Amino acid sequence: MGNNCAGRGSSPLELLILGAFRYLGRGFTFDDLEEATAISEEVHRCFFHEFIKIGSTILFDNYVTTPATAEEVEQHEREFQMAGMPGAFGSSDATHIIHEMCSWRLRRLHRGGKSKHPTRTYNMTVNHRRRILGTTTGHPGSWNDKTLILFDSLIEDIKSGRALQDNTFELLERRGDAVVTIKYKGVWIVVDNGYHPWAITVPPMSNTNFRDKIRWSRWIESMRKDVECTFGILKGRWRILKTGVRLHSVESVDMIWKTCCALHNMLLDIDGLDEPWDGVCVPSSSWDGELGKLKNNDVPAAMQRALSPDEIREYDTSSLGVGRAEEGEFGDSREDDTSVTVADDVEENGDADVRVVNKLSLA
Repeated sequence: MGNNCAGRGSSPLELLILGAFRYLGRGFTFDDLEEATAISEEVHRCFFHEFIKIGSTILFDNYVTTPATAEEVEQHEREFQMAGMPGAFGSSDATHIIHEMCSWRLRRLHRGGKSKHPTRTYNMTVNHRRRILGTTTGHPGSWNDKTLILFDSLIEDIKSGRALQDNTFELLERRGDAVVTIKYKGVWIVVDNGYHPWAITVPPMSNTNFRDKIRWSRWIESMRKDVECTFGILKGRWRILKTGVRLHSVESVDMIWKTCCALHNMLLDIDGLDEPWDGVCVPSSSWDGELGKLKNNDVPAAMQRALSPDEIREYDTSSLGVGRAEEGEFGDSREDDTSVTVADDVEENGDADVRVVNKLSLA
């Protein structure tokens, strides 16, 4: 280590770095760091600001990288394919970080979320192995998911067709009594019901009584928990994200968030927890089988009557006898009326047609 202008030796870099980690991971104050290292709190404060500046730029650019090619998408898509969701490569959601020292002129704008304190909110996309693929910069806590996603460069690039359009996947589609394979181009992301109804953001179905839709919704909800688990890991490992940031500027809060995201991905690489799943035995499921479907005894009585109107009641108070519906009278009315219209979403690809995900629209 060198000497300063007064000829004194500079503070050990190792202690300054460990102090920065203590500030992030344990919620220490700079005064606590002075007591622990015998280095003044002002030195720790100045070093910490330089540390998060490097962490939010150099470290973040090196460790938080978004897939750019179909080969890179395949590395993140593998677990979703194993779960029966080809084309998906990650899940996305937003979280709030408390900003205790928010200025009064920004305090009202930053009031939001579950906390009564001012917060900064961030939208983040992760894969099934909890690796962060992209995140927004900080925005006021009063913004909801629909507003926040408009500023997510990863999702906006996918939606506009500027990114990941070389990825292809196949889905089965029923046409009458036949089941055909349809080829799709692009990717999609698992989200909750707070986002826009775009084709690239697929949420669980919240209003349905159909067994297949209920099964699908529960299935996709289980995969959407990846991003929720990542929030928990981040706030558990970096305590400052849970207890609140005690710095004045919102730019410092954003730099702390990006630094923690970069360190999270770096630790995944060091611990070997970001390796793709290989050799994993996954139970097979048939698209036309009964695996996973609800049994009649598991369905509430009200839903049983809705699904089987010919067995609504076995008692009669009219003295006219129990009525029976004609065959097929209710069958057509209980079919799923939701359809997908394909407008300008088909591209010629040799002998087959390819549907472009970001151009699909719900009717």
